[in-house]
Amino acid sequence: MKQIAATFAGAFLLCLFAARAETGLEKFGLRIDLDQTQVVMTAEYMTIKELMDPKVVGLAKKHKLLIAPCIWPETLNEDLHKLMLLYEQNGVQIVFWPQLSRDYCLYMNKKYAEEYLAFLDTIYAWAEKYNHHIDALIVDIEPPDCQPGSDLGPADKSIRTSFDTEGLGFVLSLMGKKSFDASLPKFQAVLDKLHEHGTAAISTAMDYAAVDLAINRPVLQDLAGGPSLLIDWDMFSFMNFGTANYDGLKGLGFKRNDVRYLSYILSKELYKHYRNRVGMSIGQTIPGEGRASVYTEPEPLGLDASAIKAAGVIHFAIYDLQGVVDKPDPEAWVLAVKDAPPIKPKYSWKAVALWNTIKSVAWIGEIYRSTNGK
Repeated sequence: MKQIAATFAGAFLLCLFAARAETGLEKFGLRIDLDQTQVVMTAEYMTIKELMDPKVVGLAKKHKLLIAPCIWPETLNEDLHKLMLLYEQNGVQIVFWPQLSRDYCLYMNKKYAEEYLAFLDTIYAWAEKYNHHIDALIVDIEPPDCQPGSDLGPADKSIRTSFDTEGLGFVLSLMGKKSFDASLPKFQAVLDKLHEHGTAAISTAMDYAAVDLAINRPVLQDLAGGPSLLIDWDMFSFMNFGTANYDGLKGLGFKRNDVRYLSYILSKELYKHYRNRVGMSIGQTIPGEGRASVYTEPEPLGLDASAIKAAGVIHFAIYDLQGVVDKPDPEAWVLAVKDAPPIKPKYSWKAVALWNTIKSVAWIGEIYRSTNGK
């Protein structure tokens, strides 16, 4: 009888393990352990030649970094094929990060969801042509950013000023419960398409979407492009750039610690809902589309990571690889994040007050989006 029970227990554990393996990211081909800190390095404007530099490949290989090059329409060529072969030979994993052309304002959102789905078809046609499997893909969900520029970066700021459509008024004009609800099937179609091709789906959302989880309303998601949290993505990544947040909040008297305590609050809310399926994109090391200030030393980036780790979140994307490899000691930047100890920032009443204020104001946003007929 004991032998039968032992056999049954063994079979049960085997089935349990198999079920766990089937639901993990390994089924997509990703060789990562979500119980250990994982670091993705995004590369928004780097060329294929720059990404094939032995210095970049060596850094990624040594520290088991996942590299996420920006995949623009013009990127889908034989050079990308060569990059994937090189990375495969060196055991470096690539995460695709598609960006729409600037004619379609770059990002996946409820306004350009159909164009994004069409671009995914183009990407998979390229992958089939060159016999590549796309293990993971970042679905970058943000409001439309229609500023001029190229795949090497946005145009000069003086030009952007006359074309700027990403001000708060423009973003608010796109909000609406009707259009938001109508976009849900399109966002789900993106996830379904990725899974049909055996690709892990990693969503990217604005960090302030954490407010929606706290109040159980999709207000900030609507503001930030669409239902980023209402789809069951395989992983959730949130943009929490210490430099950009400080730029925006220093006028309110925020110091660096206040910003980090706000990151701690947001991360704690996100971890409560997603556990080890959540990661934070931190930085910045290059100005990016928003022309934020940048870190010039790795230590502040490490302090940002420590605050987030104290909230339970251990996975990171560093924006951006370009701003790391051009430094004298790129490895120091990686280790500043990877080895950062969890340290809770000093309590900040400013951060708590802002968090509570945003939650209250969000209810006004819910009334606006529910009654404007859009």
